[in-house]
Amino acid sequence: GYITAGIGIAIFPWKLVEDAGAYIFTWLVGYSALLGPIAGILIADYFLLRRTQLNVDELFKADGVYAGHKGWNHAGLIALAVGVAPNLPGFLHAAGAVKSVPAIFDGIYVYAWFVGFLVAAGVYYLLTRGAVKK
Repeated sequence: GYITAGIGIAIFPWKLVEDAGAYIFTWLVGYSALLGPIAGILIADYFLLRRTQLNVDELFKADGVYAGHKGWNHAGLIALAVGVAPNLPGFLHAAGAVKSVPAIFDGIYVYAWFVGFLVAAGVYYLLTRGAVKK
C-alpha cells in the first residue's frame, strides 16, 4: 500500500487530468503505446501462429507448451520492447520530459496504438514463426 501511494504521489496524477489536452495526448495516447504492442503480440500469436488452436489444459501448466523459457516468453518481451520503442520519443516530448524530438516521432506518436500493434505483431511473428507448432 505504501509503495503504491508513494508511486501515485511521485507521478502527480492530478497533473495528467489538469486539462483535457494533457489527459488525452499524454496519458491516453501514452497508455495506448503500451497496449497496442501487447494486442499485436496476442493477435499474432493466436491468429497467425496458432491459427486459433489452443490447448486449454496446457495454459495452466507451469511447464506447459505456453510456458516459454522458465516462464518467460523472450520473443514476446523483445517484440514488446521493439513495438514501444518508436513511440517513446513522442511520449517523452508530449509528457514534457524532453524539449524537442524530430518531427517524425511526433507524427508516429499520434498513431501510437497502430504503430505499436503493427511493429510488435510483425516482430513477434518473425521471431516465433518456426518455433510454434500449429
